Amino acid sequence: MTRGEYSTRQKRELMKFLRERSLQHFSVDDVVFEMQDRGEKIGRSTVYRYLELLAEQGSVRKYQNQGVTQYQHVADASSCDGHFHMMCSRCGNLMHVDCSLMRAMSEHLISEHGFRLDPRETILVGLCAKCRADGGKEAAHGADCHEGCDHRL
Repeated sequence: MTRGEYSTRQKRELMKFLRERSLQHFSVDDVVFEMQDRGEKIGRSTVYRYLELLAEQGSVRKYQNQGVTQYQHVADASSCDGHFHMMCSRCGNLMHVDCSLMRAMSEHLISEHGFRLDPRETILVGLCAKCRADGGKEAAHGADCHEGCDHRL
């Protein structure tokens, strides 16, 4: 087996990993550990370089989550241009948010503050319904906090 064939197999395995986790975030280390569990020999730098290349090409989005660089596979590079995102801080799942309240907030920011929010880069972080049901603790200033808050549009 030549080096080129080995590299191609690694890329196929990486793409398989990405497709399996299309709505989840993962770090370079997550990929390396998973690949090692599958019996695939792949270096951390190889995974990093390939994810960075895919991020430049637009098929992978790159985020910071609690100080760790994480990635997410995106089937269509423009698929996240028109909506916002919520990410569960416990399980890492990414959810798409396309609702009138978020559009109104975005319009308010541009008309009242001259600030255009980039939906591709905007992530609301909290706990998803599943993690909350599993006993997750929300911050004191959570979604149910309305008394004294000025966060309603």
